[in-house]
Amino acid sequence: MEDNRKKSIPNLFQVDLIKNRYHIFDLSKAKAKNYYPKELLKLIPKLSSFNRNFEIVVGNIYSTRAFFAISEPIDNEVKYESGYLDLKIIMKENNVFIGEVVTSLPPVFILQKGSKIKFKKDNILYKPDYNSIKK
Repeated sequence: MEDNRKKSIPNLFQVDLIKNRYHIFDLSKAKAKNYYPKELLKLIPKLSSFNRNFEIVVGNIYSTRAFFAISEPIDNEVKYESGYLDLKIIMKENNVFIGEVVTSLPPVFILQKGSKIKFKKDNILYKPDYNSIKK
């Protein structure tokens, strides 16, 4: 007997969250149709508006948007939380960077302060200016 139900196309954002338990926002993937779920589409213009005219330098800190899975998958989707994540660049090779997480995160998240991750320039949203914060 043939199954006439629509086969749902897996959402690649959710696939990444399920596989890695986190996802780093990627501006180039934001332009791809149906990559990010509808509820995140309203966030994309805000994230796209950051001034990204800077050179990425090893040793400096940059910010990205991270999404963390906070549930087990049900029907190929997980619940998630997100926020800005600061990364200190520790290595650069061509267009790929390795950054160390410098943001303190809740213990339920897969990444923690000191974790190291690979990413591309399209993952970086801005360079925070912590020197302008009065102590």
